[in-house]
Amino acid sequence: MTEPTPITPPINQLVIVTASGSQAGPLTERLNRDGFWVTQVNSSGGLLYDSTVSLLIGVNQARLSRLLEHIRKHCSTQQRFVLAYGEAPMLEAQPLMLEAEVGGATIYVLDIELFEQW
Repeated sequence: MTEPTPITPPINQLVIVTASGSQAGPLTERLNRDGFWVTQVNSSGGLLYDSTVSLLIGVNQARLSRLLEHIRKHCSTQQRFVLAYGEAPMLEAQPLMLEAEVGGATIYVLDIELFEQW
């Protein structure tokens, strides 16, 4: 049995980024071009019934600031009018539109005790 090949520099942090589906594609492409490998987990729902993507990114702490730069650039918030979902009789005749902040990202950074890849 062969030993796992070490990756240089070693991955010592896991970054979990939850972003809107529309922003995650361009962000993932840019991260891949800059040498970050990303695993995507797609979902939808929430108050706005919008698609979201959670990105799992293993990174060395020395590259964390570069990763965060990419996230800030590609995941800005925006104001948008969205259809309010409800079951009130008045909403059927005249849909209610609400202004909501969309986009942006939620970021978690976790320290990794052990990372092996083979």
